[in-house]
Amino acid sequence: MNRVKHLWLVSSALAACGIGCSRGPSRIVPPAIDPDRAAAEAIRLYDANQNGSLSAAELAKCPGILAEFKSYDTDGNGEISNAEIAARIRDLRRHGVGLTRLNCDVTVNGRGLTGATVAFEPEPYLGGDIKAASGLTDDRGVAQMAVSTDDLPADQRDIRAIHYGTYKVRITHPTVKLPAKYNTETTLGYESRPGDPYASYALKIP
Repeated sequence: MNRVKHLWLVSSALAACGIGCSRGPSRIVPPAIDPDRAAAEAIRLYDANQNGSLSAAELAKCPGILAEFKSYDTDGNGEISNAEIAARIRDLRRHGVGLTRLNCDVTVNGRGLTGATVAFEPEPYLGGDIKAASGLTDDRGVAQMAVSTDDLPADQRDIRAIHYGTYKVRITHPTVKLPAKYNTETTLGYESRPGDPYASYALKIP
C-alpha cells in the first residue's frame, strides 16, 4: 500500500473514532459548519466591490480559496458565487472527517528549511469550530501539522492532525529572515484536499 493511500485511510478512520477507539475514547466529531451561513460570511468579508461574488483579486485576502479557485468556479465565469462556496463546503464535508493528517514540506531556494514554524490560521467565515494548527519543520523541512492539545478532548490529545478547512499559512523562522509575504502579510494558503495528506511551500529569498 502506498503512503498516500495509507494516510488517507488513517484520516478516514479518524472520522469515526479516536486512535485506539477500542479503549473507548470519544468519537471525533467533525466541526459544525453551516455551508450557507459560511458562504454568506465569505462574501461579506471579501467582496470589496459588493457585486455578490468574489474575483481572484478580491481573494488575495483569502489565499486558501484562491489556491483552489478553479475548483470553486464551477461555471467558469471567473467569479466565485455564494452558491459555489456553499457547494464546495458541502463537498469537503461529505467525507465526515473529524481530523486528518497533514505534513507540510517547506523549502527555501530549493532546500529544506529546518526549524521553521508553520502556522495554519482558519479563515473566520468558517466559524469558531475550525481550530488553528501548527508544526515545526524537521531536518528535512517537513512539519507534521496539529491542532493544539488545548483544543482537543483529553482522550484525543495524542492525535496529531488538523480539521478540514481553509487556512491562511504563516511561516516563520528564528534565524532565517523570511519575507512578510510568507508570514505577517502572507500570500500563502491551504485548503483540505481529500486523499492528499501533503502540502508544499517553496519559499524564495535573495
